Parts: sequence; C-alpha cells; structure tokens
Amino acid sequence: MKTKNIGDKCITCFSDTSFGSGKFVNRIPAEDDQHDGYMCPECQMIECDDCNESILDYVSTVEGAFVCDDCFKKGGYKAI
Repeated sequence: MKTKNIGDKCITCFSDTSFGSGKFVNRIPAEDDQHDGYMCPECQMIECDDCNESILDYVSTVEGAFVCDDCFKKGGYKAI
C-alpha cells in the first residue's frame, strides 16, 4: 500500500513541524500505514515506567523498563 506524503506535518497529530513552527528541532522522519512525514516531539513522548511523567529521552533497562534519567539514577536499574 502506498503512503501519502504529508510534508512537514506530524503523522500522528498533523501539527506543523516545519522550520519556524517550534517543533522543527526535535522532529523525526516517520511513516505509518497511511502517511509519510514527521513525528513531533510531543507525539514521540512515552511515559516513564517509574514516575509516570511524559519523557522524550529515556533509558531502556535490562528489567524491560523505559525510565527517565532521574529514575534511572535513583532506581538501581541496569541499562541495556
């Protein structure tokens, strides 16, 4: 199936990720079953398995958790 190129829009929320939008720096190229474009920082965020905060940068642990840097440092986790 061919995907539709939506340019500088986020494939999840369809917000503008072009230069000057405030979402350009942390956007990533992305594609799903229907769209080809980018993913904005907010749509890339996941929930820390320890503190439940939304995070963009995380550590994958041997225990199978995705945690923020603070929880990793104080939680005794081992990184993959």
